[in-house]
Amino acid sequence: MLTKILSLLFSLAVVAAPHASLPASSLHIYWIDVEGGGATLVVTPAGEAILVDAGWNLDRDASRIHDVAVGVAGVNQIDYFVATHWHADHYGGAIALSKRMQIKRFFGNGPLAQSVPDDPQFPALMPSYRDLVKDTSVVLRPGDKLAIRQPASGPPLQVQVIASGRKLIGSRGRPATPNPLCSEKEEAESDPSQNADSVVLLFQYGSFTFFDGGDLTRAVEQQLVCPINLVGDVELFQIDHHGFDLSNPPVLIHSLHPRVVVVNNGPQKGAEPKTMKTLFSTPSIETVWQVHRNLQTGDHINTKPEFIANQQAENGSKAEYIQATAEPSGALSIQIGERGTRKSYLPR
Repeated sequence: MLTKILSLLFSLAVVAAPHASLPASSLHIYWIDVEGGGATLVVTPAGEAILVDAGWNLDRDASRIHDVAVGVAGVNQIDYFVATHWHADHYGGAIALSKRMQIKRFFGNGPLAQSVPDDPQFPALMPSYRDLVKDTSVVLRPGDKLAIRQPASGPPLQVQVIASGRKLIGSRGRPATPNPLCSEKEEAESDPSQNADSVVLLFQYGSFTFFDGGDLTRAVEQQLVCPINLVGDVELFQIDHHGFDLSNPPVLIHSLHPRVVVVNNGPQKGAEPKTMKTLFSTPSIETVWQVHRNLQTGDHINTKPEFIANQQAENGSKAEYIQATAEPSGALSIQIGERGTRKSYLPR
């Protein structure tokens, strides 16, 4: 009897198969703990790896990125490396990482810088980075799209440059109507540092959108949404500049209307009070996730403990990452490491 039942079920499955639609491949995003630097790994539905920033030029950071890429995400090379700007905690780690895995293509916010006065590590690091990339680093300009391989089925994945080198994209076909939230705009001094030159990327996969603004600061951030919102609503927002109050004005966060925010901070860097209070008071935000607990502030400035990947200072080789899995429907799930807190979000 059991054999007949199994045979019948198998027959039904075979009959039903031609009419069943396979789920679209997912987009995977990993925030790797580089102790206050930036290292965001994106694995596309077609299996390519995009690394946006690479932390510090330390074996620690290279090991963490390599271990997540190979051991968790299942990729053995970095197909595209985007340095959002020329600060040591963003491009430096590519030097150490290149000794562990191949990095095929390099991108930046402009020609390789000759001088970065606000980064004391620049004179020692940039010559090594130049030796690594030779003359292959591609300058990203507003409106550019990474020429990534597309999945065999499902919607295309678009990775578009929204800003770079303090220049902004045009309207992107969006209605050129004034943003009513610009009444919240604040005065912001021009920032002479590399932070304001950051490459800003918008990932769009069906109805899902992810915004990564590097270390952008207030003057340029506000230009992205005022007088016209050039970005629109996003599902997932990686906080700008690790959550420093020099960045993340309320008008930007409210205009992006994010559902989920990931703060890529360190134990004593970023996730600052004004920014965190803005996140907690923004109605659209369902959850704030942090790579680290901010040890310089009280619990009222940090998100709930279950949404913090690393509770202590430096965790050595056991540092936890945060991962996101996104579907073209807009559905999203976030999880700490392989066994930590997991939360799912239905399409809105």
